Amino acid sequence: MSTLVRSTKTFAALVAATTVLAACSSSEPTSEPTTEPTSSATPSISPTPTPSDTATAEEEPTPAAPELLVRIDGPNVQPNAEEIELETGEKLMIEIQSDRAGELHVHSTPEQYVEFDAGRTSAQLVIETPGSVEVEEHDTSAVVALIEAR
Repeated sequence: MSTLVRSTKTFAALVAATTVLAACSSSEPTSEPTTEPTSSATPSISPTPTPSDTATAEEEPTPAAPELLVRIDGPNVQPNAEEIELETGEKLMIEIQSDRAGELHVHSTPEQYVEFDAGRTSAQLVIETPGSVEVEEHDTSAVVALIEAR
């Protein structure tokens, strides 16, 4: 048997075996085999997510930033000493609905202030030093929140 015929039969057998193995091991569409030699002796395999992996990822939404909702109606301030746990450096979203302008004092190190106008005000607060932090409404001295920063 000539070398050319033997090489052709070997190549055809190799292509057939590769096609069968590829069809059995993946539900991905296969591409045409190449006849050019590759420099890698071992094929690299990229993991593809299975439907159950994808469903799990979709069911676990990214947790939203903690939020403090403050309502001020004259001398009435809500909430009253709401307990909030934060990691140091984590953002706390503050939404203030007020019938007057004012200021929240954040007794952290360093001290922080959140000024607000009548109506709706949004702000972010970040506690950089671990410990207990009081947030109070300045005019009434009402403690709105107690933050435990870890």
